[in-house]
Amino acid sequence: MKHKCAVIIFVLVVPILLAVGSTGSADEPEVIEMESGQAKVTLIEGRAELLRKEPELRRVLSRGDLLRHGDRVTTGDKTRIELGMPDGSFVRFDEKTTFELVSASYEEATRKRDIEVHSALGKTWAKVAGLVGGRGKFQLSTNNAVAGVRGTTFRMNVNPDTSVVVKVYWGEIHVSSPPKKADRPTEVAKPTKVEGPHPVAGPHPVTMDEWTYIVRAMQQIVVLPDGTVTKPFRFDPEVDADDWVRWNQARDGMQP
Repeated sequence: MKHKCAVIIFVLVVPILLAVGSTGSADEPEVIEMESGQAKVTLIEGRAELLRKEPELRRVLSRGDLLRHGDRVTTGDKTRIELGMPDGSFVRFDEKTTFELVSASYEEATRKRDIEVHSALGKTWAKVAGLVGGRGKFQLSTNNAVAGVRGTTFRMNVNPDTSVVVKVYWGEIHVSSPPKKADRPTEVAKPTKVEGPHPVAGPHPVTMDEWTYIVRAMQQIVVLPDGTVTKPFRFDPEVDADDWVRWNQARDGMQP
């Protein structure tokens, strides 16, 4: 009788252990499997809605869904979402955020990536994979600024008044004014000397002309609604550490 009980217990327990081993823990890093040109929803808390133009589609996102270029997403109240990119980077979005996946291509052979997320409103956090010998671009863009990186950790807030705040936690990024759209052909001007990227201390606004700044670790830069920008200056990490920051730092620690 005891032998039969042992056999029954073994038969019941083994499938459970196998099931647990196959599903894994929700806290384990997501294994990203996707094609170039796609981003994968690796985590979602709450409700986020996808709007796709071609073919026309509007639906609620779920973990494991794949996004492609041109997809627009809006997150609801008390919602957070994480996207895994084909190059191994992660981008996360807080509640009441609207963004568009502009591009998400990556070539494994050449380590060339072309990844861009355009944020219209809300909070975005990026943990960008460092690629040895990698080429191409990884950038977050808004109507007033473009932040481009190679491998670093930073976040960007787009406020309701269209002002933008960019904070860097590790590494450095180039923040610049968005490319100007040419309304009509213009005459070719004589070559002029253009000042390159330069870090400057102190929160002092500069003009609305084309600009580029290097923002290093524990620095921030603010772009005002009219397009003027404050030069990079340091921020206090203790004051900065709100729930959104702590949540992202915890997620970063779980991923390679």
